[in-house]
Amino acid sequence: MIIRPRLHWFRMLFILHGSVLPKIWMQLLIITAMASAITMSGGGILGWKVGLTFVPFTLIGIALAILLGFRNSASYERYWD
Repeated sequence: MIIRPRLHWFRMLFILHGSVLPKIWMQLLIITAMASAITMSGGGILGWKVGLTFVPFTLIGIALAILLGFRNSASYERYWD
């Protein structure tokens, strides 16, 4: 059995071996640049304003909370079986 030393959580953020980050860094950079450009332009894209309300985020958050609650409960039940 291989026993490895426990790393601090902050140091683990910068470990690239076994991470998906080297494979998606270009897509991540492009999306970040696009989001920054949209934010800097004040939300206007091609002459029309992008309106964001809190409602979609709230609905997705509620659905995600319910899904994670059921998933956690199911895994907890499987653990004790």
